[in-house]
Amino acid sequence: MLGAGFYAVAAAAVVAWIIMIYVVVAGSGGSRRGLPIRHREFGNRVPARARGGFDVKEQFHAVMAGSFEKRRLLNSGEYRVFKTIEDCVTASRRGYRVFAQTSLGEILTSPDEQAYRSINSKRVDMLIVDRGGWPVLAVEFQGGAHYQGTAAIRDAVKKEALIKAGVGYAEVFASDTADEIRLLIHEHLGWKPRSTSPHPAAPA
Repeated sequence: MLGAGFYAVAAAAVVAWIIMIYVVVAGSGGSRRGLPIRHREFGNRVPARARGGFDVKEQFHAVMAGSFEKRRLLNSGEYRVFKTIEDCVTASRRGYRVFAQTSLGEILTSPDEQAYRSINSKRVDMLIVDRGGWPVLAVEFQGGAHYQGTAAIRDAVKKEALIKAGVGYAEVFASDTADEIRLLIHEHLGWKPRSTSPHPAAPA
């Protein structure tokens, strides 16, 4: 039978544990209800330090001390292309949808950790998904500075990964007209343009 001394030690340990939890929460800015970090690489939660970033407490303090301003999701050229693609997809009435600035880490996976890390933080300008939510075509807008620096090799990395996963890849240029963009989308998705005019009458 356990003596009173054992229960006293156990109670002290529990109290110490509760105090430690309180100190950690209070020291990180009060009750924040977790502020979970979502990390999708291979279904594991990898510490931020291992990924070369701040841990969650440092992130919280940095945000509290910093300032923010909103900015456009797409620049004017990208947004023109996005609207054209969106109108094209809507007119097809196939239940497809268009998304902007989509992370490749959200739509691709790989059993090779190094390969996955190579694309995880990269994004595509526009992404078309089918009625089931599966990615079918990524569209990159190539503006006037698209060949500067390492842009070309970054695009090559994205293109290779997408094609290996069975996702189409298309490039749109600033000089492309709306009709040319619509034709490009139809060609990549294998859609035949819907005819809006009646069939010509047979000759008498």
